[in-house]
Amino acid sequence: MQTHSKQSEESLWKSFILGNNDAFELLVNGIYPSLFQYGCKFSRDPEMIKDCIQDVFLRVWESRANLNHSIPPMPYLFASLRRQLHQQVTRNDGAARDYWETEYFEAVFTVEDAMISSEASKELSDRFAALLNGLPSRQKEIVLLKFFENLSREEIAATMQITPQSVSNTLQKSLNWLRNNWPTTVLSAALYLCKYFDKNFNS
Repeated sequence: MQTHSKQSEESLWKSFILGNNDAFELLVNGIYPSLFQYGCKFSRDPEMIKDCIQDVFLRVWESRANLNHSIPPMPYLFASLRRQLHQQVTRNDGAARDYWETEYFEAVFTVEDAMISSEASKELSDRFAALLNGLPSRQKEIVLLKFFENLSREEIAATMQITPQSVSNTLQKSLNWLRNNWPTTVLSAALYLCKYFDKNFNS
């Protein structure tokens, strides 16, 4: 989950591109936890994930003179890590390449991941996490990027290389599935959570 606000991330990004090396260090420290958490959804090898993140930041550093300071850094870095992991995982492995396109995203939502854990009981949060884990892989990835990393539809589209309309359609499909599959014993709490998602759907 993000440790910096979008505004501070974008400010650090601009300062770094303009030559502030300290800003780059702060940006790395602030975004690294979110990148590592995201990478863990694609691989169970933490050392490989760390290496890929290091490669991403090294490329960013080496190409800083050609970077666009007006683009938001989070989706750029998420997309870069996604590509780096894809190259690493599928290199010389056709089976892994096919798997990546279908069931690659292994998100496991927990109470610690969920922003709603402070708004609901632990039991409710556990049930909600279990429900989220019932979503197909691509839907889980979009839900994570939207509601746990707070990326916009355009930023998610840039990260996943799909259209903003596809993001919107998938999010709505996910919300509908959550409503239809929540146990009736906690329906009122589920409706509260869905209202929370709906409120943030178009932001």
